[in-house]
Amino acid sequence: MDSIHLYPLDILLIVVALTGIIALGLWAGRSAEKSLEGYFLGGRNLPWALAGLSMVATTFAADTPLAVTEMVAADGISGNWLWWNLLAGGMLTAVVFAPLWRRAAVVTEAELIELRYHGKPALWLRVFRAVYLGLFINLLILGWVHVAMTSVLQGLFGLPADTAFWLTSGLTVIVALYAATSGLFGVVLTDAVQFILAMTGSIALAVFVIQSPEVGGLDGLKAALPAETLEFFPTIGESGSGSGLAIGLGAFFAYFGMMWWSAWYPGAEPGGGGYVAQRVMGTKDESHAVGATLFFNFAHYTLRPWPWILVALAAITLFRLPQQVPADLQPALSEVQAMEGYNPKWLTGEAAPEDIESATKVLVVREGLRQAAQDSPALAEALKYHVDPRFGYIFAMKHYLPKGWMGLMLVAFFSAYMSTISTQLNWGVSYLINDVWIRLGKEKPSGPTIVRRSFVLVVLLAAISLAVSTQINSIKGVWLFIMECGAGLGLVLILRWFWGRINAYVEIAATIAPFVGFGLARSGWISDDLNAFPNSFFFTVGFTTVSWLLVLLMTKPSLAWPSFKARIYSKGLTSIRVLLSRWILAVVAAYSLLFAMGSWLLHSAEESLGYFLAFFLSGILLLLTFRLSTLSRLIKGS
Repeated sequence: MDSIHLYPLDILLIVVALTGIIALGLWAGRSAEKSLEGYFLGGRNLPWALAGLSMVATTFAADTPLAVTEMVAADGISGNWLWWNLLAGGMLTAVVFAPLWRRAAVVTEAELIELRYHGKPALWLRVFRAVYLGLFINLLILGWVHVAMTSVLQGLFGLPADTAFWLTSGLTVIVALYAATSGLFGVVLTDAVQFILAMTGSIALAVFVIQSPEVGGLDGLKAALPAETLEFFPTIGESGSGSGLAIGLGAFFAYFGMMWWSAWYPGAEPGGGGYVAQRVMGTKDESHAVGATLFFNFAHYTLRPWPWILVALAAITLFRLPQQVPADLQPALSEVQAMEGYNPKWLTGEAAPEDIESATKVLVVREGLRQAAQDSPALAEALKYHVDPRFGYIFAMKHYLPKGWMGLMLVAFFSAYMSTISTQLNWGVSYLINDVWIRLGKEKPSGPTIVRRSFVLVVLLAAISLAVSTQINSIKGVWLFIMECGAGLGLVLILRWFWGRINAYVEIAATIAPFVGFGLARSGWISDDLNAFPNSFFFTVGFTTVSWLLVLLMTKPSLAWPSFKARIYSKGLTSIRVLLSRWILAVVAAYSLLFAMGSWLLHSAEESLGYFLAFFLSGILLLLTFRLSTLSRLIKGS
């Protein structure tokens, strides 16, 4: 496979963009307040648009377009429901929990624990969650983002793994230095610039690929793909044609009925949390908190995906394996692909059939493909795409970006990577400083001392995360581990805001139980049927729920509930009917806009018009549910 060629204009764009981003971060660091809240919350003075842009920029990592390309290759557009289903939880955070987080006036999510609960259990739960989230989970997230960036460099430049890793390490050092210097204010400012650059590059790539002669525009794309690939909704059943997402009733219920409220996952925490809560707590007031979170969810779920989806669909037509395989090998390849349990990795030797006869046939085809690929870069790329569809996005960049645009697209990838890394570093260190060092220390440190210690920890965390990335073999494996080891915790994180019976022991049980449940399910000790998703997920949620309910029945309510309630609800609580209306309308509006844009691109004008009308109607009703005074403050403050 050939590597890309960078022209002087490409290199100039990369140098100018990276220099500008670093300079902006360093400038922000000089003007930022030297205090705990100044460093980790931007002085609680972030406007809604800037905070929202920062949230969505953080979720746009280097691996995100590659992951979408992989989903579309496997299951068509409907494969994106594997993450689209989390929208309901995101909108619940926006309309219900964002103002509560801002009202709590804490620095970190972990600090809320001692505000909500009392005594030594609350203290040690706070410290545990700070270390668990700020160090353990954060290192896993940083590690998989490093792995994704390394894969991008390998695919684009044909670099050895070691060389790509050291280049990623160099970029990480640059990010760590400006993130450590600037604090959250600098991170948020650079996030906004990086998101604009990243989306500009993504849209440009989609335009160039779709308009290429090989694809033939949107009409050519639609004509070349099965109709099922272009469907927005999955087929509810046990099997499908292979061109769209087909899932059983159990998996459907897990994804759409349970995951958004029961499972803790970075960026989609039930009840809010993580870097979303950090941005919310850093906004000017509650109106800006709601505005930022609504903007984030609309941008995250409805605006970002379509450029990636278009490139992913085009990759299916551009890098099909059969059209690159020599004619004499095609009958044998078809026979191998028709074998029961076929795995694309059979063609590269990473896996093989169990029976000798099938393994022999696969070996013959594999050797034939290997020899043919030596003289055909197109076949080598098609084979790589067949085994690892993520590379379809990278190959599209290599072949369809004109001079100068490759530099911008690389800036887009670097920007996506840098925004995620800078956020995770600042967010993770906020726990270690606020909830471990300061909380357990005997004396309260000064603002400059906090900033100096934070600087050191940011750099140290970046270095450790690079070491962790060398031990990660599967990004998807990390995703599944984090999601299933948080299964069942989400309901407690929601209920603790409203139900006084929830205490520290309940949250401790809900935090530990998923690990036990996940281990039992995957061990096969109980049943082999629990060894895979969604059955393992159902079991873990059930095990966790029973565990914390038993603890709740055996323990007393937290003594801190009255003071917590007085602090959070001193301004009153919006009625359940209004909150429910806002949530439903927000979900309907977001999904309507998502499908309106998709229909305009890939379906009919009539269908698109229907979705746009649904978006405008639900959007107007959503705005009307907010008080005029709240809307007025939001508009004036922007």
